[in-house]
Amino acid sequence: MNELNSKSTKPSIDLRDAARFWEKHRLWYNALLFLVLILWVVFTWPHFRPAMNLVALGKMTILALLANLVYCAGYVTEGFVQPLVQRAYWRRMRLVVWVGGMLLALVLANYWIADEIYPDVQHQTAVIAAGNEAMGSVTMASNMNFPAPLAAVGFLGAVIGLVLAVAAVVVFWLARKKKLARYSAATIGVGAATYFGALVAFSIMSRANVLSRGQEKYFCEIDCHLAYAVTDVAAKPAGEVKEYLVTIRTRFDETTTSTNRPKGVSLAPSPREVRLIDSEGREYFPVATFGTPLTSALVPGQKFTTQVEFHVAKDAAGLRLLLNTLPSWPDRLVIGDENSFGHEKTYFAL
Repeated sequence: MNELNSKSTKPSIDLRDAARFWEKHRLWYNALLFLVLILWVVFTWPHFRPAMNLVALGKMTILALLANLVYCAGYVTEGFVQPLVQRAYWRRMRLVVWVGGMLLALVLANYWIADEIYPDVQHQTAVIAAGNEAMGSVTMASNMNFPAPLAAVGFLGAVIGLVLAVAAVVVFWLARKKKLARYSAATIGVGAATYFGALVAFSIMSRANVLSRGQEKYFCEIDCHLAYAVTDVAAKPAGEVKEYLVTIRTRFDETTTSTNRPKGVSLAPSPREVRLIDSEGREYFPVATFGTPLTSALVPGQKFTTQVEFHVAKDAAGLRLLLNTLPSWPDRLVIGDENSFGHEKTYFAL
């Protein structure tokens, strides 16, 4: 009899009770995030006018879906806490957990808008000129189609979450709490599915882009942007090959610098990779480089040029130049990064 009573009083997970709280407060969660967006648009208008298009709307929709997927972490918390804490006490603490998560979401939303959307829109409202060279177009081409700060935070969060979840599985299993170990393993599966789903989604959304002479491709360095453009191309026959000398301009766009970054601090660009690709997919790598190296540090507003020489087959056609960050394993798993799996690239036409 005592054994039956002990089993009947064993803590269990009440998903219906959890859903009543989290789904009710999901409405406030979305309403407050939407209010942040509205306030930015109202108080900074007309800077946001260029962002009112279907592409931006599509990205905002996906970000809203991701925000709601992250919100489901509340249910993961329920799985860990309900079996360990008295239900009456946990019902009082839920609101504290929700408020903490809501404040974090508001901080991230404001940081993303201030550091990514607002500077980009300001850049799109002006045509920058330097001498007789066109310094870009009204549409910003970038190596990312997802906010870089959120992509970095998401990747680090995914790695830390994976380590903690695996540790929880091991600890609970050794403590013979198999139910909690299963919940931890399920958390790993849900988290991995969510993250890789977002990774694949933004790769599918990406489109190959070819920029004309003088148009700029932006590289996000978390709190600022570097802009690259092909400004000149010289070609001449050389025996069995054809020599191409491509001039690349690097510019530190001070209009996209975060307000938290000191204006006089220099930036050393991430390692870059340059190669030519023809219409048949053949790749040609540099044989010589002249001028300022692409990895040279520069301060906001500064620019320099680099000349890169290629030897290309005489029958090569449809040449385009690819300038991207040197691929490394973290980039393959960063949401929206040009080097992530299946992501299309932005090229320069010759």
